[in-house]
Amino acid sequence: MPCTASRATGMAAAAAQSPELSGLLKFALLVFGYAVSMAGSNLVFKIASEKTGTDWWLWFLLGNVVGFGCPVLITYALREQSPHLVYAFTLGAGFVLVQVAGWFFFHAPITAMQVGGLALTAVGLVMLQLGRA
Repeated sequence: MPCTASRATGMAAAAAQSPELSGLLKFALLVFGYAVSMAGSNLVFKIASEKTGTDWWLWFLLGNVVGFGCPVLITYALREQSPHLVYAFTLGAGFVLVQVAGWFFFHAPITAMQVGGLALTAVGLVMLQLGRA
């Protein structure tokens, strides 16, 4: 009889059988969530900087609500990995995402040298993960 389980179900079962893979996936999702929260709050703060009066306060408040995920997610990430990896990944990924999002949404200029720096930052994050003991 052929197997009718979906590939996703098989991957979930494999992750459940391998605690290391499950922990790595959880860590990656926490880092991604942190980066999105960090980039989102920074983008909202940029919008707030262009407002005045009550509008400024509302955008500022929204930026803090969006950024609230950062301390929550980093706390959970610290349960999964050592602090030096957690801080490198969360802040590094957040930094790269803020730069790309700023370019995309606000058309902030990025030179070829800066793109190279962002790429090296991303490569450095991969090297940190591959080189962990």
